Amino acid sequence: MSRPTRNSKTTQKPRKSAKKSWSPEQEGEHAKNSGFKAKKTRNMRPDRSKGMKQHGQMSAPRTNRGPKPPSSGKSEQQGQWIWGLHAAEAALENPRRTLHKICMTPKCAARMNIDPMQAVRGTKIELVEPSYIDGLLGDGAVHQGVALACAPLPVSHLDEIAKDRAGLILVLDQITDPHNVGAMFRLARAFGAKALIMQDRHAPPLFGATAKVAVGTVESVPCVLVTNIANTLLELQKINWRVTGLAGEADITLQQALTNAEAEVIVMGAEGPGLRKRVRDCCDQLAKIPMPGGAESLNVSTAAAIALYEVVRSN
Repeated sequence: MSRPTRNSKTTQKPRKSAKKSWSPEQEGEHAKNSGFKAKKTRNMRPDRSKGMKQHGQMSAPRTNRGPKPPSSGKSEQQGQWIWGLHAAEAALENPRRTLHKICMTPKCAARMNIDPMQAVRGTKIELVEPSYIDGLLGDGAVHQGVALACAPLPVSHLDEIAKDRAGLILVLDQITDPHNVGAMFRLARAFGAKALIMQDRHAPPLFGATAKVAVGTVESVPCVLVTNIANTLLELQKINWRVTGLAGEADITLQQALTNAEAEVIVMGAEGPGLRKRVRDCCDQLAKIPMPGGAESLNVSTAAAIALYEVVRSN
């Protein structure tokens, strides 16, 4: 018996198949017959008219509930993230700080007494859920409901800060821990230091955890990044700044070293190695913190607090 042809009127009950086969040619034909427009046979998109509404209108603004941040964007790529209530508040109030993106929860906006409908220096405030900020910053960031993407602050120059030849300058010799450096900013602000000096290659970024621990003082304490700490100390000595380095093996105490401190530079070394040899050699004097209780050493930020207090007390 002859088999039915394509034009035959004979009808047959279609067979059920466990799995349909699908070829790229059939997919392209299906796209052509279904109103799809695509040059390729894969990854096709339906033809949508410009201005077509894809979602229903919402009766009220909603916060962004997505746990993951946008994967791309100019503000995220160019900005440095600052988070935490006090750090963000200081950055928002600092006219020298350029803002790229502002994310905060409604609760945080109310706590900071900020109207989320008002832009800050041309940057709109995005109301989001805490999980969205978690996705932006990653695990471990205690953001307190606010995160800012900012540009770095303008560079501070040593000659402008040291020209008056009076006051207090704090120098950090390769201290890289952001928590210690953040604490140094707080100390510099508390004791009226004119600036904080660090080596550009061995310093933590002045945002993120450093800005969080500094609780906003990164915005108010000038930071000078230099190429060579030792050469910078020599430059300060030439214009009559006295340079005192802290070292546990020194022969004199801070009280003995910091008499009549008018233009004083305090140099702190990293925990463990302390001051590097050439940095020590470029100091006018080395001084120690007397510890009659017999402790081997102190946290570097604690030692800095004692040294800065002694400078202020001796004036």
